[in-house]
Amino acid sequence: MRPQDGGPAVVPEQASLHRTARAGLEPFELYLDAEPDAGAAARAAVSAWIGAAVSPAMRVDLLLLISELVTNSVRHAHAPAASAISVRARIRGDVLRVEVGDGGTGGAIARRAPNLGNGGGFGLNVVELVSQRWGVDRARGTRVWAEMAFSPAG
Repeated sequence: MRPQDGGPAVVPEQASLHRTARAGLEPFELYLDAEPDAGAAARAAVSAWIGAAVSPAMRVDLLLLISELVTNSVRHAHAPAASAISVRARIRGDVLRVEVGDGGTGGAIARRAPNLGNGGGFGLNVVELVSQRWGVDRARGTRVWAEMAFSPAG
C-alpha cells in the first residue's frame, strides 16, 4: 500500500525492523488440563510467545493476568473432569487481548473484597488493575477475556 493510500508508511531501512517487531505475534492458542500447575505452564507458553515484543513492565502485567485467569479457572470452574482450559492471546492494532476458557457453567464471576486473613479474592481485582477492560462470555462454558494496551518494545 502506498502512503498516499492511507496505510502506514514503512521506509526500506525500517522494513526489517517492522517485520521483526511483529514476528512471532500471530494469534496464540494453548489447551491445558485443569491442574494446579496449569498457571505456570500458561505463563511459560505466553512468555515464549510474546518474547521481547513488549516492555518488561508490560510482560510482568501480562503474565500476572494470565496466571490469575488460569488459576481462577482451575479453582472455580467446576467443569466436567475431562475438560481442558483454553488460553488464547492476540494483538490487533494497539490492543492485546487474552482469553481463558473452560467448561464450567455455574457460579458468579465477579470481583470480591480480598480476604487478608484466609486468602482469596485477589484474582479479578488484579485483572481489573492490569487490564483496560475485561468481561465474561458464557455462550459455551465460561470464557473470561481481558484487554491491555499494546505497544511494541522499542
